[in-house]
Amino acid sequence: MTIICDNKISYVSENKNPTYINRDTVVKSLSPLQLKSLPFVYIEYKSQNLETTKNKSSKRDEIDKLSTFEEILKYAIDAIKLKDDYFFNRIRELKELCDSEEDYDISLESLKTMFLFVEVIGSISKPSSLTVSESGIFYLEWERDKNNSITLRFKKDYFLDYVIFKPSSHINQRIILKGSMYALDLIDLLNGFNIKIHKKI
Repeated sequence: MTIICDNKISYVSENKNPTYINRDTVVKSLSPLQLKSLPFVYIEYKSQNLETTKNKSSKRDEIDKLSTFEEILKYAIDAIKLKDDYFFNRIRELKELCDSEEDYDISLESLKTMFLFVEVIGSISKPSSLTVSESGIFYLEWERDKNNSITLRFKKDYFLDYVIFKPSSHINQRIILKGSMYALDLIDLLNGFNIKIHKKI
């Protein structure tokens, strides 16, 4: 087995320990056909996005320190630059609606996850809807049409559920992606699929 990781290539067999060789030296010495025939190749460059990862983690650490609705909202208003006040006004409206009901209260953990997602992804276009469930969980949805939409459900610990509809590049049908993952990983996924909810359509 051959593993390429952090610019090194590791040859692993059942009875031997990994042997590390400089990746650049090996790759330059092998033809494309030889590289293709390697049993398994895993490429990862951890150093490339190290600074970006640190910046994202620092944002999460800042939000983690906050403990009240007003603190979290103030942080978001200062950190997230939007073209109008709809987003924050809607959150205040939802908070007031929850406060008016005895059994309802917003989830501060859900709110933190939503703000981390929005802050890191950048200036979002106006959502089609921003709602909160009876259990206080925030939902965001952007929908252009039935073949272009994304719905997010923000949970605790910076995880979220997502459902994405997007057109196929190969057939006349839409692709449906759904699952649950860490909020920052979903941003990477959206960027990989070139889904730009943070740009005006």
